[in-house]
Amino acid sequence: WTQSTTAAFSSGRSAVGCGVLGSRAFVVGGYNNSDFLSEVYSTADPTGATWTYHGSGGFPARGLYGMMPFLGRLWAIAGLSLRASSYNYIWLNDVYFSHDPAQGTGSWALATSAAFATGGRSNFKMALHRGQLWVIGGDFQSSFSEVYSSGDG
Repeated sequence: WTQSTTAAFSSGRSAVGCGVLGSRAFVVGGYNNSDFLSEVYSTADPTGATWTYHGSGGFPARGLYGMMPFLGRLWAIAGLSLRASSYNYIWLNDVYFSHDPAQGTGSWALATSAAFATGGRSNFKMALHRGQLWVIGGDFQSSFSEVYSSGDG
């Protein structure tokens, strides 16, 4: 492994969403040890040394969520956030997409606010299989054994 940069983002972060759309790799949201984020960064640099900040994702800040390119869009699915007034966790149940996340805040649209019948979730895995997005497992205070799929996001 070769380190590309030590300062790609405004702060360190974990629980980010990552995906490649066109010739750009995107890093969206995450957690910086005090807040969940919705910032969008991308790089077209083959070495990953240079990253561009594109502003807020235009959707609620989140971490531990799913991000996947599908049907020419980048999808941000569910995850975990914080209620600002009480600092209680919120398990999100929404799905957002963007044709071009590099366009910033206005480039994301809500596909649904109720993706999963049993409610919000985080810590799940995603796959693209046979022309469908798949969401496997996850948790909401306890683990799910569910599997969901969608042919249109």
